[in-house]
Amino acid sequence: MNALLENAAELHPEAAAQAARRLAAVLAARGGEAGEILHLVPGRRAVFAGSWQGAEVVFHLALDPEQARAFASGFAEQTRVHGYMGQGAFRVPEPLALLEGGELTAVARIEGQPLLQAMWQAEAGERPALQALGAGWLAAHAAPTLETSPVNRGPWRKWADKGLEQQPHEALRGIETRVAQKFHALSRRMRGQETWRTALGHGDFHPNNLMLDGAGLCWGIDLGASTRAPLCRDIARYLVHGARRGMLPSGQMRYGVDAGGLQAFAQAFSLTDQELATDLPFFICHEVLSRVEHPQMPGRRIRLTQEMTEALFEDMRALMKD
Repeated sequence: MNALLENAAELHPEAAAQAARRLAAVLAARGGEAGEILHLVPGRRAVFAGSWQGAEVVFHLALDPEQARAFASGFAEQTRVHGYMGQGAFRVPEPLALLEGGELTAVARIEGQPLLQAMWQAEAGERPALQALGAGWLAAHAAPTLETSPVNRGPWRKWADKGLEQQPHEALRGIETRVAQKFHALSRRMRGQETWRTALGHGDFHPNNLMLDGAGLCWGIDLGASTRAPLCRDIARYLVHGARRGMLPSGQMRYGVDAGGLQAFAQAFSLTDQELATDLPFFICHEVLSRVEHPQMPGRRIRLTQEMTEALFEDMRALMKD
């Protein structure tokens, strides 16, 4: 979730009130009741607490047709995943209702806290084990669909280049340009590589989209539509998200991200030498370049991102010398 949008309901009270009215209209005579608004992206989507036929739920309300189609696809994916992640240590909330063709969905509400928040609140020595829950959850999620697929680097290179072009921060543009050079050099080195592992991905896998409840269960939320993607893409997304925010439980970096977290994913998926030396650094570079920081992002966040990117560059330079 973009921190700049978390208070959008307060910044746009009229849009929030309009979304609340629409939610009430859809729920009328359906046995549901709306609660507080949790999140708002004006013109796109709104998230509310509430109840549905006696159950505590989270409502996702689409505010445009494209978002409604995305919600419908995401609901279908959550239903698929709940079939094998409805029990056990790693779970997804139960999807309960799909209304108005995807305009509104209801899923069971999980009482807990985002995994990233749990890590910040934990003692330093407890954080590595908490971070490793992300690796465990992704391994459980990917297991039924994990397979080998043909390599297709082209789209990922284009998205990375597009992100670099849009980077508004001078402090980041210079070091990201140097990372991009190593990224493309690594891509050329991968020309002889024919396959990499793929799975139906989460869609936006990071520690703020994992919830830790009071029983220690780890829940994945905000699943997107089922799209097959390289395994290392989701791993890179998770690790970079934490590193941008200064979450480095092991106190050491590898490719700009937490070295202990990277090792946890390596163990969970038995990553091969190829995946550790090509696929994963390729997607860490892609994640760093394609996720553009907001122009108004606070200075501390820019500083942390710069430190992460500089560390990534140094390791990429060493990798490309091998």
